[in-house]
Amino acid sequence: MITLATSVFGIVLCKGEIIKTSVHGPTGKISYKDEGFGGMPVVFIHSFGGNVSHWEEIKESLVPNRRVVRIELRGHGDSEFPKDGDYRISSMAQDLATVVNLLGLQRFVLVGHSMGGSVALQYAGENPSRVAGLVLVDSNGDPKKLPEVVRDQIKNALYSDTYVQTTEAYWEQLLANSKPEIKERLMGELTRTPKDTVIKITSELLDYDPNHSLKRYVGPKLAIVTPENDDQFALHRLHLGFPHAVVVNAGHWLQLDQPEEFRNILETFLQKF
Repeated sequence: MITLATSVFGIVLCKGEIIKTSVHGPTGKISYKDEGFGGMPVVFIHSFGGNVSHWEEIKESLVPNRRVVRIELRGHGDSEFPKDGDYRISSMAQDLATVVNLLGLQRFVLVGHSMGGSVALQYAGENPSRVAGLVLVDSNGDPKKLPEVVRDQIKNALYSDTYVQTTEAYWEQLLANSKPEIKERLMGELTRTPKDTVIKITSELLDYDPNHSLKRYVGPKLAIVTPENDDQFALHRLHLGFPHAVVVNAGHWLQLDQPEEFRNILETFLQKF
C-alpha cells in the first residue's frame, strides 16, 4: 500500500494502483513509477540520457510477484532539470533517497545502469543497511585509472567546437553492437539531451571514484556487463571484486538488446531475496 503525502503530485491511477507519481526532490520534481506488490522490492535507476522506459520489458515479469519502482533522475524523463545545475553523483543519489524514503522502502534490491549504476553504488555506500542487493549494469569502472591528461582531453573536447562530433562518436561506439531499432531509438534520446547536461554529467563521471562505496557496501553484488566493459578496471574487479555475468551481441543498453537473457540473469540473482 502506498501512502500519499503532501509532497506527492501528478498521480495517475490504474486499476486502483498508483503507478505514476512525482515527488519534490532536492532541486525539483522527481518522477517515478511504482508497480506491483509483495516480495523484496526492486528499484531501477536508468543510464545517462535514459528514462523509466528502458526497464519496461524487464519489469513486466517482476510485477506479478514484487514491488517494482523505476526512478527518473534529475534532468531525465519527466523529472525537472536541477535549478542549481547540480549533477553530482552524490546529489543524484539524493533523488533516489527522496523517492525510497517517501515510499517507506526500508530494504530493497537496487539495480542501476551505467551512470545509474554509479548513483546506485553511491547510495549503497551511504546506506548499506537498506540495500539488500546491488546490481550494476555495464556501469563505469574506475575513471582514475585513466591518465589525467586523457580525462582532461575529453572534458576539453566537450567545451570545444568539436562537441557534436565528440559526443556522437562516443555514443556510436556504445551502440556499435546494438540492434538497429535500439540504436535509432537511443541516438534520438541521447542527441536530445541538452549540451549543458551532457557536459556536467560526463565531467562528473570522469571524476567519480567508486572505491569508497565499494568498500562501504559489503552486501550481495552482481555486475551484468558487455564484453567491452569486462576489463581490468571494471567495477567487478575493483577492491575485493564480486561476481559478474557477460551478455554478448548487445550494445551498452544490454537490457534493451537482449532483454530475455538479461531478465534471466537478474531473476536468478533475485531468487536469494
